[in-house]
Amino acid sequence: MSETSVDTLRRRAEVALEKDERGTNAERLLERLVQLANEESEHAIFAHRHLAELRLERHPWRAALHLRKVIAASPNDDVPHALMGLCQALLGNYRAAVGAYRRALQEAPQTPWYHHNLGHLLDVAIDQPEAALNHLELAHRLEPDHDEIAASYAHCLARVGQLDGALTLARIAFQLAPRNRDHARLVSWIERGAPPGEKATPVDAGERRSRRSDVPKIEAVVEALERGMRESGYSADQVDRARHLWSDYAEGRSVRVRKPEAYAAALEYAMALILRRRGVTQAKIARRYGIAPGTLSSRYHAIRDALALEPGDPRYAQP
Repeated sequence: MSETSVDTLRRRAEVALEKDERGTNAERLLERLVQLANEESEHAIFAHRHLAELRLERHPWRAALHLRKVIAASPNDDVPHALMGLCQALLGNYRAAVGAYRRALQEAPQTPWYHHNLGHLLDVAIDQPEAALNHLELAHRLEPDHDEIAASYAHCLARVGQLDGALTLARIAFQLAPRNRDHARLVSWIERGAPPGEKATPVDAGERRSRRSDVPKIEAVVEALERGMRESGYSADQVDRARHLWSDYAEGRSVRVRKPEAYAAALEYAMALILRRRGVTQAKIARRYGIAPGTLSSRYHAIRDALALEPGDPRYAQP
């Protein structure tokens, strides 16, 4: 197949990844790209990366095979290592998962979810709460308002005998997400003295939550949003409120992020309307983020409808 044809096939796959929420058409095109592109080419690695993401939940073993190709080509990229950790955890290969997350942290040492997932595995799956404690403490320091991280840190503190601090954190986690039954069980378990014969959280709880939220790309949305809003002249407080908007939308939903810039652009547009900024259009924002206006529009309407946003919304508008 000619180079031009491979380029065309990749562009078709990119469009399918953006538009096909179920990923079925994209998966077919990516499989074809793997077959036709040079094995070590950038096109083949692109296809392996996205096939891994599409298949991770349904077929973690197949996803791991794709990730091996990506890691061999880009050994210093933290995301494939983190995804490999998730694959291995889903397969029950907990020590391999720990090794993968450690490798991801070598490349991105300040990523809270890598510390969280590693700490959770060490605490619950490997039964090494003392080794987990520093990772969960750092994750909580980096993301102090996230209920999942607070809950995992609380569980670990309880296991090493720090019950007062554990109970405080567990109650905070429950306050942040009162409908989360795992948090309610955790509070009850700690209140009863954290009896070692009971399991307050399943082995795969942290990994299951991470899988639903597609953590690496969730974080990438925040990075793109912060960068784009700073370039547009928004204040630090306004950027922080946009982060909260994204957190409110993503929490509890199965958000599939194909291209982080798409959600970042939609969030900036939402904030522009909330703050009643003049002269802002979807086309202008989409152009800055390198996406199509229609893509921004569809993401914005999903966010607006889910959160019932309105101009001047007091949850996110500047006081």
